[in-house]
Amino acid sequence: MTVPALDAPRSDRKGGGTPSPDSLPRRMIPLAFRTAGIGLVVMAVGLAAAVRGSDASDPLLTYAVVMAAACAAAVWGLWLAVDRYLLRAAETLSREAGLIAHGNAEGAVGGRVPLARYGDLLPIARAVNDLSDKLAQVRRDIARAVADSTAKAEEQKTQLAAVLRDLHEGVLVCNTRHQILLYNQTALDILHLTGELGLGRSLLHFVVAEPVTHTLERLSLRVREGRHVNHEHGTTAQFVGATTDGRILLEGRMSAILQDSDPASGEQQAITGPAITGYVLTLSDATSELAALGQRDALLREATEGFRAPIANLRAAVETLYDAPDLGPGDRAAFESAMLESCDSLSQRLERVTNAYRNVVTGSWPMSDIHSNNLINLVAHRVGAESATTVTLTGLPQWVHGDSHGLVLLFAYLIGRVQALTGATAFDLEAAGPKDGDRWVYLDLVWQGPPVSSAMLDGWLDQTLPGGLGGLSAGDVLQHHRSTAWSEPLPANLSNDLPDAPPGESTAARARLRVPLPPAQSPRRSQPRPRAGARPEFFDFGLLHQPLATSELGRTPLDRLHYVVFDTETTGLSPSTGDEIIQIAAVRIVGGRILTGETFNTLVDPKRPIPPESIPFHGITDGMVAGKPTVGAVLPQFRSFVSGAVLVAHNAAFDLKFLKMKERAAGVAFDCPVLDTMLLSRMLLGNDGDHTLDGIAERLGIEVVDRHTALGDSLVTAAVFLRMIEMLRERDVRTLDDAIRGANILVELAARERAF
Repeated sequence: MTVPALDAPRSDRKGGGTPSPDSLPRRMIPLAFRTAGIGLVVMAVGLAAAVRGSDASDPLLTYAVVMAAACAAAVWGLWLAVDRYLLRAAETLSREAGLIAHGNAEGAVGGRVPLARYGDLLPIARAVNDLSDKLAQVRRDIARAVADSTAKAEEQKTQLAAVLRDLHEGVLVCNTRHQILLYNQTALDILHLTGELGLGRSLLHFVVAEPVTHTLERLSLRVREGRHVNHEHGTTAQFVGATTDGRILLEGRMSAILQDSDPASGEQQAITGPAITGYVLTLSDATSELAALGQRDALLREATEGFRAPIANLRAAVETLYDAPDLGPGDRAAFESAMLESCDSLSQRLERVTNAYRNVVTGSWPMSDIHSNNLINLVAHRVGAESATTVTLTGLPQWVHGDSHGLVLLFAYLIGRVQALTGATAFDLEAAGPKDGDRWVYLDLVWQGPPVSSAMLDGWLDQTLPGGLGGLSAGDVLQHHRSTAWSEPLPANLSNDLPDAPPGESTAARARLRVPLPPAQSPRRSQPRPRAGARPEFFDFGLLHQPLATSELGRTPLDRLHYVVFDTETTGLSPSTGDEIIQIAAVRIVGGRILTGETFNTLVDPKRPIPPESIPFHGITDGMVAGKPTVGAVLPQFRSFVSGAVLVAHNAAFDLKFLKMKERAAGVAFDCPVLDTMLLSRMLLGNDGDHTLDGIAERLGIEVVDRHTALGDSLVTAAVFLRMIEMLRERDVRTLDDAIRGANILVELAARERAF
């Protein structure tokens, strides 16, 4: 280490003599000494001039001159001593300490301060050396830890590289911007790339974007809704893709990478849930397999279509025989029998080949179980992003088995075709569950206008789907699902207004396009939770007895009203003794249609523990409601959601009691009319029988999924209520006032029974 000499010029010590902020105290001290010295010198000179100018020598003036000169010399000498042995030494020590701090202080001599140089500053120099030793030790510890971590990381990297190298599938790790973070050699081989797949480059440069983005969107929706926790495949989904040049078809599997906390804030994401920060793709080359499948498709199609002509010829020949008068009766009978036997044989063969063809196609194409709400939401999002057409999710959710990407492309394509043909801009899309032993789930596309002719629809199905892989046609998607499609006028009893239909306009000219889909292979049906007798009937006569509307609203037919069907989950059954709401959910009914896409569903923090004995009834735990909004924040939002609607609930007095008790604290009032499906059931079926929600749904043949949650119960109640409207009309209960009047009678009878 080179230390500047203590008497080195200032320009050598500090950048050419320009003072820096940290040397300001160093400059102020000599300035003070110099100012004092110069003042004493000036004083001595002045006194000397005075002595010289006086006529008689004055001993006092002479003594003053001598003393001033002596003081000036002493001050100057003192400054030289302080500057040389204290200030310069301190400045040099600070610079050496800086070199130690920024240098490679490993405990060697060069990393220490020479003590003999600093005299009276020796204690400070020793302290600097002690700090230097500790700094060197810390640096050695850090270097050792870094070396150990680097060695472990290299070992893990080598192991991971060995695992990835031996995999028969291509593996790529990407972030949510589809930038490649890691890949193996198999991925290069599958994509037929030679070093072009660089880290940081976009995967979408090499792979067709649509299947990848669609699958990531599916997983994102699953994670946002929390369904990945109980989902059979968790955060994994399969898809079929292709390289951007179209030469290679890929069968892939995407696994989402979740992050449970925000690294920037360090806070747990307990409220919003985990976020997807990237994904892992495993790819395999399906070109030959899918190409072979395509060849089999072509051969089977040729075979099935090729049989039709011979069969027609045979039948024509048989018909000709009937017109040939020159054959004898015996020959004629034998000929006819042989021809008919051939026809039957060919027909049976055709049926077998057709069934085998469908089995091959269905078994080879990648499919999975899909929730109908998620599928329809993806269709609505795709259609809405490409045009001003709206797709409304209606009906009750179902589970189907199919190719999600192919079905989204199919329905987006069909909606575009129907819109271009009929001019319709508003569509309902509903999944209708199996009925009367029918194993299919029907996906119904409904619009206001005429149906599509069979010839027109067949022409559409022969066209290539926009965005379809390998020239996939609409008909191919149906074949993969062993399905077909047809269009028909909507039955009059199912005809209701679409959102854009003018009020009062006739809706007879409505049609639907129906596509049957296979049901889920592993249906996610909610297991019935103990409901403590399905929640006891709750009679609060002050809440249940309502005044007649006596206005235009009261005279409105039931099938023309706007409803909100709701349900609550609570910590217990006694709102007056401290039980609280922990979940509120609701769904709209407009024009006789359950608008499944317009729902209200939120958990509520009750600010008290949830009793363990109540958790089996609703499945909600303390951890699920922690940090959620309180009832005071939720009720104003819920009141805004139900504004202008008639409320509907099952055993409504129970839910209303909880709402009413919180009205003042939340600053809202639930003063809208309320219909209770339990009272309506008693009105229709009498007091005897099962009037629980499950019992009514079973009697009406309503098969549902996602039961025993607040939103699931709201959907069940909505379906029950729509069936009841039809039944009430047959009892001449047509308006809201009619329904309220009948419910009031039941409430009064129940009050009198309890009085006795």
